[in-house]
Amino acid sequence: MLIGSVDIYANHPVIFIGSTDPLELDWDDGPACGDGKHIVVQTRGQTAPTRVSVWNGAMPIIGNIVFDGVLNVEDRVCVVDLEDLTRWITRLIEPGPQRVVVCADDPGHASRVHVGFELSDQVLELTAVARHPLPPVMAAPDGALHRTTELGLILDGHDSPLARLAAAIKVLAAALEDEPRPYPYYVRLVTEWLRGLAGHVRLAQAEALGREIADRLRADRATGTHSLHDEAVWALATHIMELLTFPASHSGPEHQTR
Repeated sequence: MLIGSVDIYANHPVIFIGSTDPLELDWDDGPACGDGKHIVVQTRGQTAPTRVSVWNGAMPIIGNIVFDGVLNVEDRVCVVDLEDLTRWITRLIEPGPQRVVVCADDPGHASRVHVGFELSDQVLELTAVARHPLPPVMAAPDGALHRTTELGLILDGHDSPLARLAAAIKVLAAALEDEPRPYPYYVRLVTEWLRGLAGHVRLAQAEALGREIADRLRADRATGTHSLHDEAVWALATHIMELLTFPASHSGPEHQTR
């Protein structure tokens, strides 16, 4: 699951992950290296901020793995630039020496960095609609990918929004069958994700779209259609995106989904 993320601005093209102690690690021009207390990752520098996301128990694989080693976690994990212009700290990671996997979208010039704790070598595919796969994920040591975690990974970003929404609808359809009690919470996750697709989307509209998805799935279940085919899932996702892109009160191109 995603623990948190931060956009790091850096005058120098490196960011550091690990201890809050002063840095004593020497690094070269490689995409990443570590000394057990810190991990150094080469980034694009001051051109633009670098997004660093910290994961625990599951992590999408973006770009390439640039570091796979041990980090001695104290009572916190810090993400910081060389001049300490931006510093982000989490205490949600268990202390002690542990394996850490770091992925970068562009090794040596990273704009996105994923940092994963409590991961195994097992790679799993997320639920997706045929011909529209989502990035694979590294799983927890027990190899499990619980539904809440999977839905969170599907809704991790807003790239490929139609593919992500269709995948989320497939997960909702399965949840309606065997997890009716947490089902409203799953719908809420999709609702909140919809809000991030366009600046004009307010909570009330996103909730209405979430209810439309839930009502459609319940109607299909009531008529004996217990799981939607990929074509139907894609059609429903497309319908929701069209409502989101062209709301009744905003029809101009400036209101299209970004």
